[in-house]
Amino acid sequence: MVSHQLRKFAFFNKELIREPNGEKWSALQGVKVTCATSGRGKILIGDDQGNLHFLSQDMSVETKELYNAQITHVAVIPKVKQNLVVTVGEDQRAHPLLRVWNVEPNKPMEPIRTVDLTTLNKNSNELVVVTCIALSDNLSNMAVGMADGTVWLFYRHDITRDQRYKELHSDKAAITGLAFNKEVNLFVATEIAVYCYKKLTDNKPVCVFLSETGSPLGLSLLTDHHMYHQFLIAPRNEYLFFMPDSKGRHLPNDGVRSHIAWYRGCLVSVSQPRHNMKQDSVCELTIYDMNNNFYGFKDTSFPAVRALLSEWGSLFVLVRDNELYKLNEKGIQEKIKFLTKKCLYDDAIQLAKNNQTDYMNLIRAHGDHLATKGEHDSAITKYIATIGHVEPSYVIRKFLDSRRIHNLTQYLEALHEKDVANRDHTTLLLNCYTKLKNVAKLEQFVMGEGKLNFDVETAIKVCRQATYYNEAAYLAKKFEQHDWYVHIQVEDRRDYETALEYIKQLGVDKKKANIKSYGRQLMEHRPEEMTHFLTELCCSDDAERPEPEEFIPLFLNKNSRLIEFLEEVIATSPKSASQQVYNTLLELYLREGEGRVDQVVELLTNETANYDADHALMLLQLYRLQIGIVTLCEKRGLYRHVLECFMEDGNHQGIVDLCYRRGQADSSLWVQALKYFAARDDPTSREHVATILNHIEQKNLMSPLMVVKTLSECPTTPVSVLMGYITRHLGVEEEQSGECDKLVKKYSSEAERMRDNISRLKSEPVIFQTNKCTQCTKKLSLPAVHLLCKHSWHQMCFEELTDLEEDCPVCVQENKQTLEHIRSLEHIENLDQQFFRSVEHAPDPFTAVADFFAKGVYTGNYTRSDGTVPSQTRIKRPLIPKETRERSRALTRDTQPTPPPAREPIVFDNSPPAPKMERDLVVLPDSPPQQLPIAGSVPAKSFVPTKLAKSNSFTRSSTLPVAKPSEPAAFNPFDSTEDAPSGGGNPFDDTPSPPPTTSTNPFPAKTSTNPFPAKTSTNPFPDEDLNPFADEGGAGLNPFDESGDTNPFPDDD
Repeated sequence: MVSHQLRKFAFFNKELIREPNGEKWSALQGVKVTCATSGRGKILIGDDQGNLHFLSQDMSVETKELYNAQITHVAVIPKVKQNLVVTVGEDQRAHPLLRVWNVEPNKPMEPIRTVDLTTLNKNSNELVVVTCIALSDNLSNMAVGMADGTVWLFYRHDITRDQRYKELHSDKAAITGLAFNKEVNLFVATEIAVYCYKKLTDNKPVCVFLSETGSPLGLSLLTDHHMYHQFLIAPRNEYLFFMPDSKGRHLPNDGVRSHIAWYRGCLVSVSQPRHNMKQDSVCELTIYDMNNNFYGFKDTSFPAVRALLSEWGSLFVLVRDNELYKLNEKGIQEKIKFLTKKCLYDDAIQLAKNNQTDYMNLIRAHGDHLATKGEHDSAITKYIATIGHVEPSYVIRKFLDSRRIHNLTQYLEALHEKDVANRDHTTLLLNCYTKLKNVAKLEQFVMGEGKLNFDVETAIKVCRQATYYNEAAYLAKKFEQHDWYVHIQVEDRRDYETALEYIKQLGVDKKKANIKSYGRQLMEHRPEEMTHFLTELCCSDDAERPEPEEFIPLFLNKNSRLIEFLEEVIATSPKSASQQVYNTLLELYLREGEGRVDQVVELLTNETANYDADHALMLLQLYRLQIGIVTLCEKRGLYRHVLECFMEDGNHQGIVDLCYRRGQADSSLWVQALKYFAARDDPTSREHVATILNHIEQKNLMSPLMVVKTLSECPTTPVSVLMGYITRHLGVEEEQSGECDKLVKKYSSEAERMRDNISRLKSEPVIFQTNKCTQCTKKLSLPAVHLLCKHSWHQMCFEELTDLEEDCPVCVQENKQTLEHIRSLEHIENLDQQFFRSVEHAPDPFTAVADFFAKGVYTGNYTRSDGTVPSQTRIKRPLIPKETRERSRALTRDTQPTPPPAREPIVFDNSPPAPKMERDLVVLPDSPPQQLPIAGSVPAKSFVPTKLAKSNSFTRSSTLPVAKPSEPAAFNPFDSTEDAPSGGGNPFDDTPSPPPTTSTNPFPAKTSTNPFPAKTSTNPFPDEDLNPFADEGGAGLNPFDESGDTNPFPDDD
């Protein structure tokens, strides 16, 4: 260890302690120092007078007298709470006394415990000399070494109390050193040997013999954690270190040491210089760094040293004349800076490591230094040590020269081994391998079995770029880079079969992605295998299977393969196949030409086929496939389009067959066929015209006038073709006219009968002779209900039938139908008047007409203003010949009956009934209000008060209504002229009447709607001059004058 070859550095600053005024420090002037120690912020110095001097950090001294004679030993325990000091001194008889002191500031020191060590000696006649003492950190043990070779151990409890003691060691040689380690093992050094005692509290402690070499007095100590708390002795020419069980390091020592100490991992020693061995001459003080193996300080000018002390982070040296030197250690950064300036990077790095300081920058600086000197191999070794701390680009830039590619490769390999390489590093390393043509290294790097320490995708790219396709494919397959593997097989190696087999093993999503990317090339070179693969993929039972239309673009110029693929898809799942699949298959069939006509028709007629009909029709017209157009149009109901096709082709039989087959659904087919055949001048067409006319006549598809007009536009059609049709039609019209005349007479007679009935009701009494109840057919009994319609009930039966007391349950349905019909006629009349009024006053008549049709007024979709929908989608007006209408007006004009004089209602009293009573009730319209004379003199009290109705007034065997004198005269209920009075007796009016006062007319006056009006008819063209359909005779094309329309009185009843 310590030799003249070791490096020496000045890492300590030497300073002589002086007074604040700069004069020589003289606090201990004249004191004869006998012992010294340090700890707990104090330096303790004992003298020959029994005084203990406490030296503070400001170099002030406090002296306390502890013994009458000298103090030989002093020790401080720094790692306990109590500020304890242990001293060994002599009394006046020169007996050694061991005392324990508790030091408190500004208080006198009193011993806590005193032990007379002379009592330990068995032979009391011999002088007891203490050579050394040792204390354990936990205060539980204390050892005292004697000059006679004995070691006494005080144990149990702590040193402040009385303890047990025993003789631990006995030898002929004097004890020269004692020390407790952390495990409370006691090292014992004698002049001739070294021992270690374990299990001190046992009856027989374990003694371990460590060395036959002893230690001089005062040249032993216990190191700190830097040297693992080893026991050190300094015999002549060497240093020996000991562990509790064995001998440790051995370091040479050239010289005789007088003092040794341990300071922060450094060994401090004092010796006489070899050139001056005289007593009390100058000394050589060295501080050796054990971990870094160099001298941190060496000075040969120190006076004779009395003690080495360390406190307050500094090393103090007490020399002759009680002068005190202070050695301040330089900081670690200052040391490192000093070493780097001298290019001692190894020493600087080691120093930083031992002091747990960042040393990576030092290694980088060392590498820079070596690279500057041209030692690139050594430099790259240093740079590799900095991986993870120094940016790799810093190193890579220094080795980009092609001559340094080996060093760069070495550094890049180290980056990948330490798993800190990125994609760029991988790319660079692989490029280095390719530049060096080092295939073995490349394969080892790519195909190695070790841990993956590079970016796979980058490695694949570099291998492909360098044409190492096998290595790239190996990497892609090993690390499941499916896209790259397929890409290499297809684009680089052209191995399409291998690529296709690899794709088959992938999942559905990966299959779809790779097929979309490379399917075109695979279809080009392996069409059959690719078609079968796509068919299996799209027809599988997998829920995530792809849609077939996704792969249609792959079959470019492969129509036969695409047809095979689509047919298989449709056969597997015809209903789930998309519209695009069917459309594409249809177009492919049409491209194939005549050989696929049957398949086209089969596809068009397939009910499950999900093709777009408009798109299919466009394709059929584009490829001019007539049979397909006909089939599709007929399937879609485009019969007129089919008819036009037949007409273009001259297919007469097809036209007739289509009319018979589809004419019921679209009657205009017959009309178009009639026009077509009528325009052709040939016998066959004439036969077809006759056939069509017969069908039109049977089904009443066209009016005769329209038939005549249609055929008149064809100059080649002879009149003979129409002769039979016109004759038959005129005969039918004559019959219909006769029927209409009969109906007019019937309705006229019924109207007359109704007027007579109304007149009688107003002017004559009504006699009720019904004896049985209309409901139960039993004999009537009071209370009873009689209605003017000659129906009678028991009151109980009547209430069971209906909750309405104003309507007859028997006649109510018939009356409702009549009233509904009348309201419909009134509504139509109002619409017609509004229509013509709007057209007449509108700036643009056509806009007004279009507005009415847009509202659906004349198309059956009209909704009334009150939100209700008419009961009939289209109400036909009663179309009656003009002469009949005139006769009807003549019969009803000026025939209104004169109203009878007003009468008060008959009042009945509540007298009891007579023994005999007739059921006949007579209403006398001309009699004044009095009791009704009835056979059998029926008392008035036996009747129930009357309740009246609007159309069917009734009485409960009580008062019957009669007309008042102030009521207006009766009038024709079927006359709608403006001369009609405000009130009327129209039985078909459902307008609510005002509530009755004293009497109620059962037929209130109201302007009624005559089904055969003279002026205000429901005809929207009442004036013949304004009728756009009228011919010169006034009838002609009048659309309201056709027989067969609905009559408002269809039944005789």
